[in-house]
Amino acid sequence: MASKFQNRLAGAIVLVAVGVIVLPALLDGDKKYNENEFAAIPIIPKPGDEEDIEAIAPIVSTTTTASSEGASEAMLSEAITQQQNEQVETRPSTTTPAPSVVEPTKPEPKPEPKVEPKPQPKPEPKPEPKPQPQGKAFVVQVIALNNASKVEEIVAQLRLSGYQVYTVPAKPVNNKLTRIYVGPEASRQRLEAALPELNRITGTKGIIQSYKP
Repeated sequence: MASKFQNRLAGAIVLVAVGVIVLPALLDGDKKYNENEFAAIPIIPKPGDEEDIEAIAPIVSTTTTASSEGASEAMLSEAITQQQNEQVETRPSTTTPAPSVVEPTKPEPKPEPKVEPKPQPKPEPKPEPKPQPQGKAFVVQVIALNNASKVEEIVAQLRLSGYQVYTVPAKPVNNKLTRIYVGPEASRQRLEAALPELNRITGTKGIIQSYKP
């Protein structure tokens, strides 16, 4: 029992001795390391270092402030732009499209039928009345009829042949005797020369008589 106790006591003494030797060495190393760190950062600035620190500090702060202000302004501008875009997208369009004007189709005018003028009958040329002969004159009684239409037909044929013709009465009447005369003519010989043609037109024999106006 005494030997075991002695062994434990010897071991404890060895451990204490080792601790006494090793711990101060470890503590001195940490102290030196801390002293080096504290020596790297001076507690009191040197006379020349104060100016450098003061000169650098405002620049850093100004730069930091300017950069922060610029970033803030950029973020604010971007937020405002985004909000405006959202308002433009969500705002309904108030402009109404102009109604399209449809021009009415004009009906094509129908072509008017051409009206051809009807040929008007040419009036029969009337022979110019010959001046009444002075003194004694002669006529030819061509025919006497009571048919007014027949009288008008013979008068038209004689006038177309160039003879001066008149009737008694002046306007033929049906069922009333109407005499047809050619003349008057101052020369009896001229009437005698015209008798054959007058007889051919009327189909009768004419008689030369003295003219009585």
